[in-house]
Amino acid sequence: MTDLLEVTQNRPHPQTMGYRPSRITLYGVPFYHLTTDEVTVYFLPSPLTQNRSLVLVYGYCYQGHCYTLPEPMVVLVEAPGTQANGSCGWNSPYLSWEVDKLDATIQFQAFGDTFEELILKRNFNAAKQPVAYSIAWQMAHRGGKLIE
Repeated sequence: MTDLLEVTQNRPHPQTMGYRPSRITLYGVPFYHLTTDEVTVYFLPSPLTQNRSLVLVYGYCYQGHCYTLPEPMVVLVEAPGTQANGSCGWNSPYLSWEVDKLDATIQFQAFGDTFEELILKRNFNAAKQPVAYSIAWQMAHRGGKLIE
């Protein structure tokens, strides 16, 4: 993954509603479907959650600085999206979402490979992530003794 790229041209115009130091403006598109070579999976928004959507984020603005992500990411946003107005160089068909930096969200990552690679090889001992060993480390930190 590469470093973030700060865009210094076309900085956003000040908002009329005032300055909030914790505001982040996300620029991207709604994530309605995922298409592979063989299948298309659709994510239909629920009428009960009109202000909640999956968003494919390409860039963001934070405290007057504009950034472009090195690769887009899919996040859950609980805010209504509006048409991007040219701020930070983002125009139609991109939308913008105003969020607070302390708002909770979920990032979705998708990996494409065979079941052998994604499930079997990632869960055998040779390929386990370091976090998988935390329980063994906690039990062995007293020199193998379970109680003092």
